Amino acid sequence: MAYKTDYTKVVTNQLNVFSESRKRRIFVGTLIWDEPKNTYEFRYDPKYARSKTAIPVGKELDLFKKSNISRGKLFPSFTDRIPSRENPAYEDYCKSQGIDVNETNQIILLVSIGKRGPSTFIFEPIYKNDFTVDEIRKFRTELGLSINDLSLAFDLNPPTLHRLETGKKTDLATLRRLQIYLKFPKVAMWQLTLTVGKLHTEIFHKLWNFFEKQSKKNKESGKI
Repeated sequence: MAYKTDYTKVVTNQLNVFSESRKRRIFVGTLIWDEPKNTYEFRYDPKYARSKTAIPVGKELDLFKKSNISRGKLFPSFTDRIPSRENPAYEDYCKSQGIDVNETNQIILLVSIGKRGPSTFIFEPIYKNDFTVDEIRKFRTELGLSINDLSLAFDLNPPTLHRLETGKKTDLATLRRLQIYLKFPKVAMWQLTLTVGKLHTEIFHKLWNFFEKQSKKNKESGKI
């Protein structure tokens, strides 16, 4: 069964651009729409821009600028990827991608009916994620765990976790990893079997019992 994008969970003012060949996919940059100012900004990924094989997404999008800004209208290279509403197949395009034929948000149009085109550039949606460091702090506090306890349990770097909790560092990789553990208790339990030898018995049982209960709740409610 083909994967279907849930557009209710998609960020409606940003998208990511990738260059995709037969065997490789490379991150190119991000398009950002500032609705209040009615501006579009495209930022190349520095690593991509420095690459000897890099080519611009469009002739108006300078590889050597930190950011390219268009006021009042979308960059032509992006606009060209959205089929005309006068096209007899326009309604079918929309239906095939699960969007309303009257959709006007150009970010949504680009990541759906404009996602692929004649070039190697692919437009991918960015998904909303409401998970924050506050949830980690709440989880740790409710179980009476120290930062060191949590770090040992999930094989994390204590200073990184401390800086994350105090707002001195934004580490999305650590944040997403902890989100996976809290969302999928069986994954957390698997991780605990790897670190059990490092943990105080009381700490291990607190964590194991918590995730075991969460796993049972998920099973009863039909969640994964």
